[in-house]
Amino acid sequence: MKKCTAGMFSKIVVILLFAAFFLPMTGLFLYLAVFDPALSHEGRLLFFAGAILFGGLVVFAAYRGLYLGIGWAEYDAETVIFHCSRREQHRFRWDDIPGDRVQAGPWQGGYMFMLLVGGQQRKVGFSRFSAGFKDFERTMESAGVLKRIGITTAEDFKRSAEQIFGQFEEYRKTRPGSVRPKPEGDCVLCPDCKGEGITAKRVLKLDIGKVCKTCGGSGYVPKQP
Repeated sequence: MKKCTAGMFSKIVVILLFAAFFLPMTGLFLYLAVFDPALSHEGRLLFFAGAILFGGLVVFAAYRGLYLGIGWAEYDAETVIFHCSRREQHRFRWDDIPGDRVQAGPWQGGYMFMLLVGGQQRKVGFSRFSAGFKDFERTMESAGVLKRIGITTAEDFKRSAEQIFGQFEEYRKTRPGSVRPKPEGDCVLCPDCKGEGITAKRVLKLDIGKVCKTCGGSGYVPKQP
């Protein structure tokens, strides 16, 4: 089976964040709480609390990343296995997503899957920085998941645009006087509609075709001297 896992870029960013900020802050707060003689009792307690807070984040990140592992997915054309950790995994058919046990939606340029397990919710997210994301997204598209969660794919947009242009051509044939005729003399393709005569705009998730205002629907404009 193929895999979609956390990308190297994301791992490097997280490691640098903890190595350059959380870990040094833990050491600094602990040092000040123990060795700074000018601190009051309240200040010493405050720095101890800060050391515990930042240290807890470092310990949790190490436990999650090194022991449990970061969430990933294994998949083929029919099935996907979400690994919430190295000790917990859940298998679903693509046809069952979304469903009663798993929901999906857009998230940070990628997709978030929310699994309902024993009354609790597990989240597994994949962004464009994830390794193997493009193939994972293509598999979701082929399985119909993207359409079921209301995401318009590039192929859907292309088919919609082709339908709009086809309808406009029929409109031009049945009503030849409704659009501006091709200019006489030297002319070039309209820069706004690229010779199509109409422009497609996205309104409330629908593709709306309008006659191009620049060329009036002819698809051409006079060539500038």
